[in-house]
Amino acid sequence: MGVVVIYGLNRFVTRPYTSNAAEEIAESQIKATIEKNKTQESSTKEQQEKQKDVKLPTGEATDWNLLLVSPTHPLEVDFSEENFSTLANGMQVDKRIVSSLEQLQTAAADAGYPLVIVSAYRSISYQEQIFQDYLNNWAAQGYTDEEALEKVKETSTEPGFSEHHTGLAIDLVDEDWSNNYPQEILEAGFAETAGGKWLAEHACEYGFILRYPNGKEALTSINFEPWHFRYVGVEHAKYIEAHELTLEEYLDLLNAK
Repeated sequence: MGVVVIYGLNRFVTRPYTSNAAEEIAESQIKATIEKNKTQESSTKEQQEKQKDVKLPTGEATDWNLLLVSPTHPLEVDFSEENFSTLANGMQVDKRIVSSLEQLQTAAADAGYPLVIVSAYRSISYQEQIFQDYLNNWAAQGYTDEEALEKVKETSTEPGFSEHHTGLAIDLVDEDWSNNYPQEILEAGFAETAGGKWLAEHACEYGFILRYPNGKEALTSINFEPWHFRYVGVEHAKYIEAHELTLEEYLDLLNAK
């Protein structure tokens, strides 16, 4: 510490002493950090622009990984059990996406956001069961049949119309949210968490898209679900995310080729 004497006062006032060399080093470090951040931001923007310039990937709307199941496109018959693999938590997914899912889980854990699979494959018959349970719950609270149906459809899809029937859709959150969620484990607030943001940004690198994005409800007929991810393949996923498309919009582009 340097000592500064102030004459006329019966005391010493001290302040940190910093040499000119130290000040120059500190200033240099600050400038270097600013430049590094600018470079990273520029690199990210360049990568995004490059992705947008990529030609429309090869594919057909009838490909297994691009199958559309939605409130306007029902799946009439369940797939064979042979199509699915059972995960460590007992849930099932299409066996063709297991490796991609495991890679996504590993990457998320490495980034500090270990994932929790809340829901995966659901058969049409099982969807009928849980859908009826939800209806009964609202009816028990005094809602009419029509009112109960509307309430259930806010958060659940009618049997035959759910992507979960394909085994290509998974509901994901990170462990922090799973352990500390405020009211419901599947709610829009997850989008504002660090884990939710990481998933939204990086899932496409492993072939998954955020299936029901915010502001696209008129196209998907499903409310914003920051936890619902759908496998489509890496090339398709990167194109969809780079161009901020829904699966519906993307399939329209493929069909128009």
